[in-house]
Amino acid sequence: MIFTNTEVDITALPVAESVDLKRVHPKYLRLLRIEWAITALILAAIAGALIYFNPALRATYGWTFVAGGALVLMGIYLLLIEKRFPHMAYAVRDHDILYQSGWIVRTLKACPFNRVQNCSVRSGPLERQASLATLVLFTAGSEGADLRIPGLLQEEAESLRQFILTKIHRERAEG
Repeated sequence: MIFTNTEVDITALPVAESVDLKRVHPKYLRLLRIEWAITALILAAIAGALIYFNPALRATYGWTFVAGGALVLMGIYLLLIEKRFPHMAYAVRDHDILYQSGWIVRTLKACPFNRVQNCSVRSGPLERQASLATLVLFTAGSEGADLRIPGLLQEEAESLRQFILTKIHRERAEG
């Protein structure tokens, strides 16, 4: 047997970036804003308690730094949510599923169906109230979830889960 290792023409490879991605549901932005508001209230309560129970901060202008720092953190967190959301999108192809996220650092993850061991649909209390869910894919050779697609309608997430499970069981039965 003669070993050969021929060069692959990179220009002939399929390009994942050319796929039309479907954005996550717009309700998910509202959910992210509610989560931000809860986090902001907690941070404001911590800052308020720090200022209230520390007389040295109240006696000087230290309280302005604590309050200002909390406001800046809350503002940055909200900005990240607002800028990140429009880039959250996914696509289902014949052999894999793609998920794009990120604003500053854009990430495009591809999860091939032949590597998927299990998939599940998860939804927390806020997601359930908004009829949203997260599709979670677990692949071979990893300890945790390899791909999470948040912001899907509950029915859509269940439909995708069923499609993926049917696809991986069919592929395993065929070969």
